Amino acid sequence: MGCGCDKGSMAARTASGAPVRTLFRVVLDGGKGKVAFQTHNPVTARAVAKNYPGSIVEPDPDAASGEVATAST
Repeated sequence: MGCGCDKGSMAARTASGAPVRTLFRVVLDGGKGKVAFQTHNPVTARAVAKNYPGSIVEPDPDAASGEVATAST
């Protein structure tokens, strides 16, 4: 019997079939400053944000707009 790991997964997929991954950013100065760190793991982003007082964790708005690149050859 085959593996059922992905059974019932209704996660969004990119055009290439890869799952869509959200990029989380740690932004300084309450979201108005520079991006200090980026990761696809929200737990890691929250852990890093604790090292920067006043920082926030937010999903990357540019990545959410569809960063699927197509090769033009």
